Amino acid sequence: MTFLTNSLLLGLLAALLSCTPQATPQVRVEARQTAKGEPYTVFYPEKLTLELITSRPNPASPTCFLSVAAAYTDLTTYQPLDLLVYQGTLRQANATVGFLDGVLTIVGDSVTIGRTPKGQSPSSAQLAAVQRRQGTLLLQELVVFRGKNLRAAGGSVFQRRALVEFAHHRLAVVESTSDSITMQQFGDDLVALGAQNALYLDMGDWDEGWYKDGRSVVKLGNRRTRTNRQSNWLVFASPAATPAKPRP
Repeated sequence: MTFLTNSLLLGLLAALLSCTPQATPQVRVEARQTAKGEPYTVFYPEKLTLELITSRPNPASPTCFLSVAAAYTDLTTYQPLDLLVYQGTLRQANATVGFLDGVLTIVGDSVTIGRTPKGQSPSSAQLAAVQRRQGTLLLQELVVFRGKNLRAAGGSVFQRRALVEFAHHRLAVVESTSDSITMQQFGDDLVALGAQNALYLDMGDWDEGWYKDGRSVVKLGNRRTRTNRQSNWLVFASPAATPAKPRP
């Protein structure tokens, strides 16, 4: 009788454990270093959905786990620059910034980093296809494409951050530790870290971001001085938590 009771208790305990959610991190953080010793932090979303939003994400939300600034912001209107299609709604038919050459397309669970000639928008047919599927399409600077650094020498130095596609379409956010990195060095370093494609994310004074470490919210970005002017964010959230698509 005692043996039977113990067996039943063990069975019940095993059943309860199997129903208990596993305490695995939603964002895995990894410190990486290039062969030349440059330190970076890589944020790997674990089973999260990528969404672009134009309202400030709330760190208190139990379903959002990583947030970073995305497209550049117009300094006159404080609206996102070259956010062409937003959740199925056509916002701009043509590009307005003359040097952007990267295309980020988000349609459902599919995320694509592509390339377009500088200052040119994708074709109207491509925009219409994204619109029909209630997707999002924005332009930004392309740092790495198909494993090659696209950035030329020179230019300013900042802390740098990018949405990176590694092998097997693994997405991550990669951020430099130093705030003295040129775009060319950033591209070289991303290639050294294994990037296949990398789209730059708004930085400088607009660099605020955060991620969840258990119950703690860890802020990202070294400056964060124009936080109140940010206009758009990339958010990694639980799949069921992604915003409902607005009607076109």
